Amino acid sequence: MARQQQDKLSEDSAAGAKKRGAYRASQKREMTKAFKQDALESAAWKVFSTLGFDAATIRDIVSVSTVSPGSFYNYYKTKDVIFDLLLIKIIQRVRSAILQSRCETDKLEEMLVRSHNAVLRELLSISGAPRFFELNQHHVRARLFSMPETSEMLDDLKKKLIQTVSMQHISPDRMNFIASTVLTTGLEALLYISHNPLMDIQDVADLSAKMSAASIRAASARGA
Repeated sequence: MARQQQDKLSEDSAAGAKKRGAYRASQKREMTKAFKQDALESAAWKVFSTLGFDAATIRDIVSVSTVSPGSFYNYYKTKDVIFDLLLIKIIQRVRSAILQSRCETDKLEEMLVRSHNAVLRELLSISGAPRFFELNQHHVRARLFSMPETSEMLDDLKKKLIQTVSMQHISPDRMNFIASTVLTTGLEALLYISHNPLMDIQDVADLSAKMSAASIRAASARGA
Protein backbone atom coordinates (compact mmCIF):
# COMPACT_ATOMS: atom_id res chain seq x y z
CA MET A 1 0.00 0.00 0.00
CA ALA A 2 2.82 2.38 0.93
CA ARG A 3 4.62 1.43 -2.28
CA GLN A 4 1.52 2.23 -4.33
CA GLN A 5 1.21 5.62 -2.65
CA GLN A 6 4.86 6.37 -3.37
CA ASP A 7 4.42 5.34 -7.02
CA LYS A 8 1.36 7.58 -7.26
CA LEU A 9 3.24 10.51 -5.75
CA SER A 10 6.11 9.92 -8.17
CA GLU A 11 3.72 9.86 -11.12
CA ASP A 12 2.01 13.05 -9.95
CA SER A 13 5.36 14.74 -9.46
CA ALA A 14 6.54 13.70 -12.92
CA ALA A 15 3.29 14.88 -14.48
CA GLY A 16 3.55 18.21 -12.68
CA ALA A 17 7.14 18.69 -13.80
CA LYS A 18 6.13 17.89 -17.38
CA LYS A 19 3.32 20.45 -17.28
CA ARG A 20 5.63 23.09 -15.80
CA GLY A 21 8.20 22.35 -18.48
CA ALA A 22 5.58 22.62 -21.23
CA TYR A 23 4.33 25.92 -19.75
CA ARG A 24 7.85 27.36 -19.63
CA ALA A 25 8.48 26.28 -23.22
CA SER A 26 5.19 27.84 -24.32
CA GLN A 27 5.98 31.04 -22.41
CA LYS A 28 9.41 31.21 -24.03
CA ARG A 29 7.90 30.77 -27.51
CA GLU A 30 5.42 33.57 -26.85
CA MET A 31 8.18 35.87 -25.60
CA THR A 32 10.28 35.10 -28.67
CA LYS A 33 7.31 35.72 -30.95
CA ALA A 34 6.54 39.04 -29.24
CA PHE A 35 10.19 40.10 -29.50
CA LYS A 36 10.34 39.32 -33.21
CA GLN A 37 7.03 41.02 -33.95
CA ASP A 38 8.09 44.12 -32.05
CA ALA A 39 11.39 44.21 -33.97
CA LEU A 40 9.63 43.80 -37.32
CA GLU A 41 6.97 46.42 -36.57
CA SER A 42 9.57 48.92 -35.35
CA ALA A 43 11.60 48.28 -38.48
CA ALA A 44 8.54 48.63 -40.72
CA TRP A 45 7.69 51.95 -39.09
CA LYS A 46 11.22 53.24 -39.77
CA VAL A 47 11.14 52.05 -43.37
CA PHE A 48 7.65 53.41 -44.11
CA SER A 49 8.62 56.72 -42.46
CA THR A 50 11.75 57.13 -44.56
CA LEU A 51 11.12 55.38 -47.88
CA GLY A 52 7.33 55.34 -47.95
CA PHE A 53 5.07 52.36 -48.55
CA ASP A 54 5.48 52.31 -52.35
CA ALA A 55 9.27 52.24 -52.32
CA ALA A 56 9.59 49.96 -49.28
CA THR A 57 10.20 46.24 -49.69
CA ILE A 58 9.94 43.33 -47.30
CA ARG A 59 13.69 42.95 -47.67
CA ASP A 60 14.15 46.51 -46.37
CA ILE A 61 12.02 45.77 -43.31
CA VAL A 62 13.77 42.47 -42.56
CA SER A 63 17.19 44.07 -43.00
CA VAL A 64 16.44 46.81 -40.48
CA SER A 65 14.87 44.37 -38.00
CA THR A 66 17.65 41.71 -38.20
CA VAL A 67 14.84 39.13 -37.91
CA SER A 68 14.75 36.32 -40.45
CA PRO A 69 12.61 36.65 -43.61
CA GLY A 70 10.83 33.45 -42.58
CA SER A 71 9.57 35.09 -39.40
CA PHE A 72 8.21 38.04 -41.37
CA TYR A 73 6.23 35.81 -43.71
CA ASN A 74 5.09 33.68 -40.80
CA TYR A 75 3.59 36.66 -38.95
CA TYR A 76 2.57 39.13 -41.66
CA LYS A 77 2.74 37.58 -45.16
CA THR A 78 2.83 40.96 -46.98
CA LYS A 79 3.92 44.55 -46.35
CA ASP A 80 0.26 45.57 -46.64
CA VAL A 81 -0.59 43.56 -43.54
CA ILE A 82 2.10 45.14 -41.37
CA PHE A 83 1.28 48.62 -42.73
CA ASP A 84 -2.37 48.16 -41.79
CA LEU A 85 -1.40 46.92 -38.34
CA LEU A 86 0.74 50.00 -37.71
CA LEU A 87 -2.07 52.27 -38.87
CA ILE A 88 -4.55 50.50 -36.59
CA LYS A 89 -2.26 50.99 -33.60
CA ILE A 90 -1.98 54.71 -34.39
CA ILE A 91 -5.77 55.02 -34.68
CA GLN A 92 -6.18 53.32 -31.30
CA ARG A 93 -3.67 55.69 -29.69
CA VAL A 94 -5.40 58.70 -31.22
CA ARG A 95 -8.84 57.52 -30.11
CA SER A 96 -7.60 57.04 -26.55
CA ALA A 97 -6.01 60.50 -26.51
CA ILE A 98 -9.23 62.10 -27.79
CA LEU A 99 -11.43 60.36 -25.22
CA GLN A 100 -9.10 61.41 -22.39
CA SER A 101 -9.15 65.03 -23.59
CA ARG A 102 -12.91 65.47 -23.58
CA CYS A 103 -15.09 66.93 -20.85
CA GLU A 104 -18.82 66.39 -20.30
CA THR A 105 -19.45 70.15 -20.26
CA ASP A 106 -17.65 70.87 -23.53
CA LYS A 107 -19.37 73.08 -26.05
CA LEU A 108 -18.84 72.35 -29.75
CA GLU A 109 -15.78 74.56 -30.24
CA GLU A 110 -14.26 73.51 -26.91
CA MET A 111 -14.76 69.85 -27.69
CA LEU A 112 -13.22 70.18 -31.15
CA VAL A 113 -10.27 72.25 -29.91
CA ARG A 114 -9.56 69.68 -27.19
CA SER A 115 -9.85 66.83 -29.71
CA HIS A 116 -7.68 68.43 -32.41
CA ASN A 117 -5.08 69.44 -29.85
CA ALA A 118 -4.99 65.91 -28.41
CA VAL A 119 -4.66 64.36 -31.87
CA LEU A 120 -1.82 66.64 -32.93
CA ARG A 121 0.11 66.27 -29.69
CA GLU A 122 -0.31 62.48 -29.65
CA LEU A 123 0.83 62.06 -33.25
CA LEU A 124 3.72 64.48 -32.91
CA SER A 125 4.89 62.55 -29.84
CA ILE A 126 5.45 59.50 -32.07
CA SER A 127 8.87 59.59 -33.72
CA GLY A 128 8.50 59.79 -37.51
CA ALA A 129 4.70 60.19 -37.51
CA PRO A 130 4.53 63.41 -39.58
CA ARG A 131 6.83 61.92 -42.21
CA PHE A 132 4.91 58.63 -42.14
CA PHE A 133 1.65 60.40 -42.94
CA GLU A 134 3.23 62.69 -45.48
CA LEU A 135 4.89 59.90 -47.45
CA ASN A 136 1.94 57.53 -47.23
CA GLN A 137 -1.03 59.88 -47.19
CA HIS A 138 -2.78 58.36 -50.21
CA HIS A 139 -2.44 54.88 -48.69
CA VAL A 140 -3.67 56.19 -45.34
CA ARG A 141 -6.68 57.87 -46.96
CA ALA A 142 -7.48 54.73 -48.97
CA ARG A 143 -7.51 52.55 -45.85
CA LEU A 144 -8.61 54.87 -43.06
CA PHE A 145 -12.37 54.89 -43.50
CA SER A 146 -12.67 51.16 -44.17
CA MET A 147 -11.12 50.18 -40.83
CA PRO A 148 -13.38 49.16 -37.90
CA GLU A 149 -11.13 51.13 -35.54
CA THR A 150 -11.87 54.32 -37.49
CA SER A 151 -15.59 53.56 -37.39
CA GLU A 152 -15.39 53.29 -33.59
CA MET A 153 -13.64 56.66 -33.40
CA LEU A 154 -16.24 58.24 -35.70
CA ASP A 155 -19.05 56.77 -33.56
CA ASP A 156 -17.49 58.47 -30.52
CA LEU A 157 -17.46 61.77 -32.40
CA LYS A 158 -21.04 61.45 -33.65
CA LYS A 159 -22.30 60.84 -30.11
CA LYS A 160 -20.44 63.91 -28.90
CA LEU A 161 -21.75 66.04 -31.76
CA ILE A 162 -25.33 65.10 -30.93
CA GLN A 163 -24.68 66.22 -27.34
CA THR A 164 -23.29 69.60 -28.38
CA VAL A 165 -25.36 70.50 -31.47
CA SER A 166 -28.98 69.92 -32.40
CA MET A 167 -28.41 67.19 -34.98
CA GLN A 168 -31.09 64.62 -34.23
CA HIS A 169 -32.77 65.46 -37.54
CA ILE A 170 -29.62 64.73 -39.58
CA SER A 171 -29.66 61.48 -41.56
CA PRO A 172 -27.11 58.77 -40.68
CA ASP A 173 -25.33 59.18 -44.01
CA ARG A 174 -25.04 62.92 -43.47
CA MET A 175 -23.75 62.38 -39.93
CA ASN A 176 -21.13 59.95 -41.23
CA PHE A 177 -19.98 62.51 -43.76
CA ILE A 178 -19.80 65.31 -41.19
CA ALA A 179 -17.78 63.19 -38.76
CA SER A 180 -15.46 62.03 -41.54
CA THR A 181 -14.70 65.60 -42.59
CA VAL A 182 -13.75 66.48 -39.01
CA LEU A 183 -11.31 63.57 -38.98
CA THR A 184 -9.93 64.58 -42.38
CA THR A 185 -9.42 68.15 -41.14
CA GLY A 186 -7.32 66.79 -38.28
CA LEU A 187 -5.18 64.84 -40.75
CA GLU A 188 -4.70 67.93 -42.89
CA ALA A 189 -3.63 69.86 -39.78
CA LEU A 190 -0.95 67.25 -39.09
CA LEU A 191 0.32 67.43 -42.68
CA TYR A 192 0.42 71.22 -42.42
CA ILE A 193 2.50 71.09 -39.25
CA SER A 194 4.86 68.56 -40.85
CA HIS A 195 5.65 71.20 -43.50
CA ASN A 196 5.69 74.05 -40.97
CA PRO A 197 7.31 72.63 -37.81
CA LEU A 198 7.61 76.07 -36.19
CA MET A 199 3.82 76.50 -36.12
CA ASP A 200 2.28 76.46 -32.66
CA ILE A 201 0.24 73.30 -32.09
CA GLN A 202 -2.44 75.11 -30.12
CA ASP A 203 -2.87 77.72 -32.86
CA VAL A 204 -3.29 75.02 -35.51
CA ALA A 205 -5.72 73.11 -33.28
CA ASP A 206 -7.77 76.28 -32.69
CA LEU A 207 -7.95 77.08 -36.40
CA SER A 208 -8.80 73.56 -37.56
CA ALA A 209 -11.40 73.22 -34.79
CA LYS A 210 -13.08 76.53 -35.74
CA MET A 211 -13.17 75.48 -39.38
CA SER A 212 -14.77 72.16 -38.41
CA ALA A 213 -17.28 73.87 -36.10
CA ALA A 214 -18.36 76.28 -38.84
CA SER A 215 -18.84 73.41 -41.28
CA ILE A 216 -20.80 71.37 -38.74
CA ARG A 217 -23.16 74.25 -37.95
CA ALA A 218 -23.68 74.96 -41.66
CA ALA A 219 -24.41 71.30 -42.39
CA SER A 220 -26.76 71.10 -39.41
CA ALA A 221 -28.67 74.21 -40.54
CA ARG A 222 -29.08 72.87 -44.07
CA GLY A 223 -30.31 69.57 -42.74
CA ALA A 224 -33.02 71.19 -40.62
